[in-house]
Amino acid sequence: MAFTRTVGQIVELGQRRADKQTDSHVDTEDWKGFLSELYGELHAAAVDVGARYFETEATITATGASSYSLPSDHLTTIGVDYVDSASNRQPLVELMVQERWAFGAVTGQAQMFAFTGTSIVLYPKPASGTYYHLYAPQPTDYSSSSNSTSVDLLNTHGLSFVVWGMAALAMHKGDDNQQRAMFERDAAKERFTEAAVRRALTMPRRKQTNSVDLGLESGFLPGSRSWNP
Repeated sequence: MAFTRTVGQIVELGQRRADKQTDSHVDTEDWKGFLSELYGELHAAAVDVGARYFETEATITATGASSYSLPSDHLTTIGVDYVDSASNRQPLVELMVQERWAFGAVTGQAQMFAFTGTSIVLYPKPASGTYYHLYAPQPTDYSSSSNSTSVDLLNTHGLSFVVWGMAALAMHKGDDNQQRAMFERDAAKERFTEAAVRRALTMPRRKQTNSVDLGLESGFLPGSRSWNP
């Protein structure tokens, strides 16, 4: 469930925490910049532990090309699936760079994927078909947002981290003692990270198997240029 506050509310909390409600040396643009910077760090902390707070999905429609542009807000990939006409999903396996030789000019339904620069490459090269790319997006930039914009801080620890972090940055700009604010910021981040990990506390990790093994077990026919999934 979302834990939201508006940009204006968060800025006001940061100003009060730093005791700088009327300090002209730190203007509104500064406070919103602090908020955006700290929110980006909060976003990364949640993504890094795999809590799946932030994720979205992009559709790749195969056209015969081997590579497709990554979404403009792509941060990190969770998975890529082939989707058939009945909406059944088949996960693709990520190709290691050491395996780049395996498919050559082979065509057919993609079984693997890899990244090159700002593109995602499908192997074998699919002439058609639909693929879903599940990924975590970049954090939202709140530096120019209106005061009424809602920000999801995920939990109370996220709010404490952002507010104390904003206070520390503002106090640094004013050459004030940041020690307390930095301590509280770091402690809140630790509590936030622990809470993000506990989100999936009871989910066991299973061994994942896949028939794709560069064609040595099934699918790819050695010596040919076809794929038979």
